[in-house]
Amino acid sequence: MAIPTSDHTADMGHLEEPIEWLRHHRAECGRPAIPSLRRRFGISAREACHVLRISHLRDAWPADDHQGGADDVAHS
Repeated sequence: MAIPTSDHTADMGHLEEPIEWLRHHRAECGRPAIPSLRRRFGISAREACHVLRISHLRDAWPADDHQGGADDVAHS
């Protein structure tokens, strides 16, 4: 039996579009954000939570900080 982990970022490729959209259009995202992202991109609630998490990480921890950045987290 596989041991569940909290790192679900291994297969985030299909979420790149909503992640980048949210980073650049956060003010345009309807509230609450999870249902708004689900409607706009046709993603699950879990995926919308990942979009929020990764977009916030990328905003707070850019990849050009020479320490890996959140982009590395999403692509590891």
